[in-house]
Amino acid sequence: MYKLISIDMDETLLNDQAQITTGNAEGLKAASRAGVKVVLNSGRGYASLQDDLETLDLKGKAGQYVISYNGAAIIENEKNKVIHVDGLEFDVAKRLFNLMRVNYPQNSIHIYTVDTLYVYHMTDVDRNYLEPRGVKWVDLENDNIDFLQDTPITKVIINILSEDERKAFEQVVKENIPEKMTVTHSSGRYLEYNSASATKGNAMLYLAEKLGIKPEETIAVGDNGNDLSMIKAAGVGVAVKNAHAQVLKIADYICQNDNNHDALQEVVQRFIES
Repeated sequence: MYKLISIDMDETLLNDQAQITTGNAEGLKAASRAGVKVVLNSGRGYASLQDDLETLDLKGKAGQYVISYNGAAIIENEKNKVIHVDGLEFDVAKRLFNLMRVNYPQNSIHIYTVDTLYVYHMTDVDRNYLEPRGVKWVDLENDNIDFLQDTPITKVIINILSEDERKAFEQVVKENIPEKMTVTHSSGRYLEYNSASATKGNAMLYLAEKLGIKPEETIAVGDNGNDLSMIKAAGVGVAVKNAHAQVLKIADYICQNDNNHDALQEVVQRFIES
């Protein structure tokens, strides 16, 4: 029996209008009633997921959890209690930010702490993506992040729309910053950097162990590169129909439905209610 389902948000649980479909909500509520832990596992911060938790009847609930920032933080829904943080070293985050700023001076850079998103050079592309998802941010008006020196930084990302350019910059980072980091691509626009040990998969397994749940009793559902770790780590790794090729290749199960057509309801019916 499966006891925990770890779910990516954008392009997986959410449709193209950044909403949870009625079928998905009904399916996950049924899973929760059956005693399965329904864990939203997102690259975004937990604060932007509160409306979605409310839709799923999970907002503010004790013993229910969210994984945020690609696995860099685990939050209990009751009072949004932080129970685990795995952040970047400040010196690494600062060098990464400066490298992004020098190589792409007009592109937006996002710096996440546990509670706040700071954005350097906010663009209309970012704004149009973040606002429908309820993401709030603070504009970073200068190029110095020393004010964050004593604040855990969970993630640093840059918006580069070209996949080829993202891959090229990934190589630039490797050549200039020797420290190991976890790097992922998401939403066809973001190159994301976390600490070497912060992945969605590691956080899912950490939480499962804390709850007395075995890895083989977990399900993970996603669509993009930052979901690969949890899909590989789960007892059953699931790709929604619209997932990227690299995710489709390694998934144990590929949904017949995409993010616009109740893919999560399909997963619940296939693996939990059957």
